[in-house]
Amino acid sequence: MKKFIVIGVGRMGSRHADNLYKKRVPGAVLSAAVDTDPAVAEAFSRKHSVPCYTDLDKCLEEIRPDAAVIAVPHYDHVPVAVKLLERGVSVLTEKPEAVEIKEAARLNAVAAAHPECLFGIVYNQRTNPCYKFAKRVAESGGLGNIKRVTLIITDWYRSQHYYDLGGWRASWSGEGGGLLINQCVHQLDVLQWLVGLPESVDAAVYTKGRDIFVENEVSVRMRYPEGAEGVFIASAHELKGTNLLEIAGDKGKLSVSKYRAKYYSFTPDEKQVNATANKGYGSARVKVRSKRYGVFRLLTDAIFGQQLRVLKGFARALNGDGAALVARGEEGIRALAFINSVYLSAYTGKKVCCPPDPAEYSECLDLMKADEAKGKKSFGNRI
Repeated sequence: MKKFIVIGVGRMGSRHADNLYKKRVPGAVLSAAVDTDPAVAEAFSRKHSVPCYTDLDKCLEEIRPDAAVIAVPHYDHVPVAVKLLERGVSVLTEKPEAVEIKEAARLNAVAAAHPECLFGIVYNQRTNPCYKFAKRVAESGGLGNIKRVTLIITDWYRSQHYYDLGGWRASWSGEGGGLLINQCVHQLDVLQWLVGLPESVDAAVYTKGRDIFVENEVSVRMRYPEGAEGVFIASAHELKGTNLLEIAGDKGKLSVSKYRAKYYSFTPDEKQVNATANKGYGSARVKVRSKRYGVFRLLTDAIFGQQLRVLKGFARALNGDGAALVARGEEGIRALAFINSVYLSAYTGKKVCCPPDPAEYSECLDLMKADEAKGKKSFGNRI
């Protein structure tokens, strides 16, 4: 039985702690929690009958945990994870891995220096059966040469009331961004998981209809190494939004929504159709396979959270089943590279390589923080 602690017991951290405390994670036990707010720590201890420390060092010294779940503000992910790994504690961190790719690279180097520790990241969308189905199709070569990638994520609606709740979210200084680094990071991980990173991005980022300093709308043109083109559109101010990923290749096409995936395979493939068509516009036989999320799975995820599946996989990996790990922590740098590239492109008005130059992005982030401190919106405010 591995001893777990949870660091940061706000909205997400308390869910992880509750799943551990109620023994929903085989092979793991909640031994303690940590939160820097004394009132939160006291309330947590009363509810869960386990100690909740306000000092991480004291917790590590007294509890000597095997593993820790990190659910603190974004800028604290790296320093907390580094401390834990250097103390021999395995780490499961909430997304994003870091705010900047240079910090993610630093954390990855520490993780590499401590192979005795397991390092994972909570990319729970990888447990979605629809995306897992898409991954199998992509890895099997069923798409062939990719021609087009389209990702539309406009179902992350957030009202002004959400932003008025305050805290560290929705700010350059507290969160390191808005819609991209908070809500969309999961879908961007799935995107790179399936097709890899683009070689360049050309982005437009806006703040629309909300009194905030970070973005709530994004439009990105992507160019992939083999010549494929892609478009990524995201919004947090669209009612009845869309959640759709399409990947079109010469052998097949994937169309994946939140709860259903369809794969269309072509016989013959597009190259052969083009080479042999002698009448009309050319055609192919199309075979369709599909995968649904599943009602029972949807209900259990609604009650316990998809994150529980990641936590269970992490605990199984700690107990010897390495294949159960949903996502290695080191992989967090990939979606982050995309996000940093988009911000840099939007701020400079230029096409940017992906991943971007780490030093150039650091300078850009400092400028956006300075804008915020002056009450200036880095990307304007369009209605």
